[in-house]
Amino acid sequence: MKQKRYFTCTKSTDKGIVMTIDERLKQFEQLANDGMNSQNAVRAFSLIGINDYTAQDLQSFRLWGDYMPMGDIDPYTEVQRNLHILWDSIDRVPLGVNCNFAVPFRQIIAKKLFKKCGDGFVANEGCRFNYGHRLEVGDNVSWNAGCYIDTKGGVKMGDFAMLTEYVKIFTHSHSEHDHMQREYNGVEIGAYAKVYTNATILPGVKLGKGAVVGTGAIVTKSVDDFTLVTGIPAKAQRLRKFDGENIEEMNQYMMKEGLFQK
Repeated sequence: MKQKRYFTCTKSTDKGIVMTIDERLKQFEQLANDGMNSQNAVRAFSLIGINDYTAQDLQSFRLWGDYMPMGDIDPYTEVQRNLHILWDSIDRVPLGVNCNFAVPFRQIIAKKLFKKCGDGFVANEGCRFNYGHRLEVGDNVSWNAGCYIDTKGGVKMGDFAMLTEYVKIFTHSHSEHDHMQREYNGVEIGAYAKVYTNATILPGVKLGKGAVVGTGAIVTKSVDDFTLVTGIPAKAQRLRKFDGENIEEMNQYMMKEGLFQK
């Protein structure tokens, strides 16, 4: 899929030629295609301006998820762990502020890390998930800033599903007497569903096609197709408004002109 970019940043300096955004992305994608082992991850980090890691350093890294019960049930591979580290790191370097780099960078990672990732996936800064290999997203799925997706129990998102700012999805619960005792129950977000700012989706919930979750809602039960829910706990309010269009005809892209998606 060809991405639109408004500019690149090649320039000559006394230190030589600075790579363009497209050149960096091309090299990063090649490393991802070759397999993000620790040697390739060192090269990948250099592309985002981090030059002080060695392969041995990366092999010693452990993520929060490594020390959770799911880390024993479905542990990260070396490649998965490195891709997770790269995903989290792009928000901590200056280059991550540039959408022309950061959005395609995340797309490349998602294609390799997620269990399934369709075309046109868009994620803004600060989005986190704990086990990318337990996450499935369709075409043109979008996440706005600060979303947290707990994928321990598995999460599936249909085509054009959208999470806006600071949405939280949970797929596990704890025993009250033993914090390490967990129950896992996956979440499904139907095609064209929209979840608005600061809403929370609890384990086992299924949002139907075109469902809408209002700002700040806590969803404890599944939601029917094309139904708007709001409140704590979320309750059905009405059917979604279509303004005379079929849902497939509505503008469901996250960014203007469908940038990074069309």
